[in-house]
Formats: sequence, C-alpha cells, structure tokens
Amino acid sequence: MADDMLLIALLLIPFLTATLLVVARPDKNARGIAMMASVACSVLVIAQWAKFPGGSLTFVEHDWVPAWGLRLLMGYDGTGLLFLLLTAVIFPFIIGAGFKQPNDRPSLFNAMLLFTQAALFGVFMSQNAFLFYIFYELSLVPLFFLLLFWGSPSPERFGDRRANVRAITMRFFIYTLLGGLALLFGIAYCVVHEPAHNADFNALAQLHLPHGTQIWLFWALFLAFAVKLPIFPFHSWQPDTYTMAPLQGTMTLAGVLLKMGLFGILRFVFPIVPDGVEFWRSTVIWLAIIGALYAGVIAFRQRDLKRLVAYSSLSHVGLLCAGLFAQNSYGVSGSLYQAFAHAILVVCMLYLVGAIQSRTGTTDLDAMGGLKLKAPRLAALFFLVMINAVALPLTQSFVGEWLMFNGLWQIDGWMAFAAVLTIILGAVYMLFAYQRVMLGPDNTRLQATDADSEDHFFLVPLIAITLVLGVYPAPILHLLDGPVQQMLSMLH
Repeated sequence: MADDMLLIALLLIPFLTATLLVVARPDKNARGIAMMASVACSVLVIAQWAKFPGGSLTFVEHDWVPAWGLRLLMGYDGTGLLFLLLTAVIFPFIIGAGFKQPNDRPSLFNAMLLFTQAALFGVFMSQNAFLFYIFYELSLVPLFFLLLFWGSPSPERFGDRRANVRAITMRFFIYTLLGGLALLFGIAYCVVHEPAHNADFNALAQLHLPHGTQIWLFWALFLAFAVKLPIFPFHSWQPDTYTMAPLQGTMTLAGVLLKMGLFGILRFVFPIVPDGVEFWRSTVIWLAIIGALYAGVIAFRQRDLKRLVAYSSLSHVGLLCAGLFAQNSYGVSGSLYQAFAHAILVVCMLYLVGAIQSRTGTTDLDAMGGLKLKAPRLAALFFLVMINAVALPLTQSFVGEWLMFNGLWQIDGWMAFAAVLTIILGAVYMLFAYQRVMLGPDNTRLQATDADSEDHFFLVPLIAITLVLGVYPAPILHLLDGPVQQMLSMLH
C-alpha cells in the first residue's frame, strides 16, 4: 500500500499544487509553493531509489476501460526509475531558475511547470500503452501555454513578436500532434491484433507481427519519438522554439521533455517491432549522426548564445539516439546514462544564458567579451559547466559518450568515427562561446556583476553531480544493468 501511495502522490502533489496556484493565484508566494511541491516529489523518488531492489515493480493496477485495453497500470523498472529520478532532480532547479526571472503572472507560470511535471511522472510510470499516450499528450498542453503566453523571440530576428510567438508555438504543436496521432494509430493497430485486446506493455511485447507489417509499423510508432527528441530531419521546430521559449520552458523542453522520446523508443519500438528496428537501424543511426554533425556545425555559426545552446542540445540528442539504436549493452546503457547527463548539462547551460543575459541585457555574442574581468566567479562556474559539455574525462558526459562510442564501434567503425567527430565540434563551439563571452578585451559597455549566492546555490550542486558521477557512475549504471540486459535478450 505504501508503494501504491507513493506513485499516486507523485502524480497528485504537483497536480493539486498546480490547481491551487491556478485557483488561488498567490503570486507573491507562487514560486515558493511550487518549489516545495517539487522538492517533496524529489524526496519521494530519491527515497524509492535508495530502497529499489532491482527488477520490475508494479504498484497500481485497476481496470479503467477494459474494452479498449485501457487500464490504470503503473510501476517502473530500473529504466523507468532513472527517468523518474531525472525528472525529480531537475524540476526543483527549473523552478528555482525562475526566482531571478521577471515577475509575470508567476502563479499561472509555475502551475504550468507543475502540470508538466505531473504528466511526465505519468509517462515514466505508465505500464499501459493507452495510459502512456494520454500522459504523453497531456504534457504538451501546459508547454503550449508556456510558449504562447510567455515566449519572446528577439525583435531583430523575428519581427513582430506576438505574431511570431504564435507561429512558432503552432509549428511546435502541429509537429508534436501529428507525431502523436501516428503513435495513436500504431497503438490501436497493435491492440486490435492482440488476442485479448490488451494494451499493457507486457502483452504488446508478446505480439509476433509479420515481418512486412513491422517494416512499416516501425515508422508509425517511431515518428512521435523522432519528433520529440528531435532527430534529423524532424528537427526544424526545435531551434526557434528553444530560442523563443521562456528560460524555464526551454529547460523543461531540453532537460526533461525530449527524454520522453528515448523512453518511448524503449517501451514501444524495440519490444513491439524488433524486425522493423533491425531493418531500419542503420538508417536511423546515420540520420541521427548526420543530424548531430549538422547541428554541431550550425552551432559554431550562431551569434546568439541561447540559440547556440539550442543547436548544441540538438547535436547531443542525435548522439543519444544513435547510441540507443546500436542495440548492445554499451550503446543502450551509454545513451540512457547520457540522457541524465544531458539533462543536467543543458539546464546548467541555459541558467548561465539567463544569468549572462540578466547582467548584460543581451545574448548576442558579438556584443560580449571580457566578462571574466568583471565576473570571475561566474566565469569559473561557466568553465566547470563547459568541461562537462566537451566530455572531458572525469566528467559525467565523458562516461556516457565513451559507452556510446563503444556501442557504435561494435556495429560499424565508420559510424563510431563519425560520432566521435561530434566531440571535436562540441569542443569547437563551446570554447568559441566561452572565448566570446568571458575572454578577450574588456567590453566597457557591459556593466556585469559577479555570481551571487543564488547562482552558486543553483549551479554548484549540479556541477557536483556531474563530477561525482563522472568519477563514480555505478549508482546510475546499476539501475540500468537488469532492464538493458532483459531488453537485449528479447531482441536477439
């Protein structure tokens, strides 16, 4: 019963707190209330992680609409717990980043963040395909409002602000909605062909669909996750959306929401259409690597710091997808481990973007320079985040990328070589960004203050996680050993 209540609490705490914020509108205390709710969820997940016995656990089971195969079936294995942990750890920092942001309807803004967190918990705990789809689509709704009402592209790039906010938001919505409809079709097709019309993941994994069917059904199931990640060529919504979104919205999109794509591939695509995965594997890996290389080159050409981080995230995500489709223990474990590392990295990078913008009034790299002289502590924090971004040994990103490269090497040496080039590109554009912002001659036009206690309180714990897990990755890898080996035994 205690475990049942845990899963229900993870859904209800953020949902009910968000509802309270919408109804009561306590604007002065909204951020503090949202932070308390998010920290409470973190405590629950970390406590469950500490006592996790391994294997697969199902805590909540209830028939909802059995004629449609829809059951309230919730639980998690090591992989699900990793994504729950990722969400629980990152969201307090996302909410905390708002304490320095402009005070624009904070009750509604933080309510949207908490609604998103509740939906994400539902996604990562769902053990039924239709239930997964419901939470998957619900996560889109609060993000839509965050983008629509709080998005703000730079006027010099996008012209009329409100018109382009609407255009970019609708493009994001349409991309994800069409991908979701393809997923719904794929789920319905599978459930119809399941003898008992059971939509539970365990039942769908036992389907033995004809080889030809799996070839085309692969894209029906994969398309939604390819858009959500996104990978090339389904990525065109991402750079403008990340740039236009409010800082915390971009953190949510890049840090947590795109991880639903990886999770969905593991839950849907690999178990249900293994023949389709084998048929299209090389194609997907090359698309992902091409996208990673393309994004790395484009990142170097950016003159806007936030847009550079957006393309950097796109490059990292391409590598995550390539490692996952390597379908060996190195590649899959590395991809999932790196998903956690990427979440911490991108939230740190975006926080630095916001901190620099609040001090200088711009994200234009051409207008910066010499901030190290005015803000040496901020420069040091930026440097510690940057070494993780370039996957320096003894950082968290190094562990994940080394595993993924090994996984790709077992498939094809040229794939591994092309993937390694992303590290070189990453070093180029990250060092370029650091040099343009922090080094060079003192820009007397910029009156920047140094990092304060809030900046340290935000960044130092996340930097500590990247360094500790870079030296000792076993706590995360231990969660993945059992589920990854079980999945691979089903595929081969």
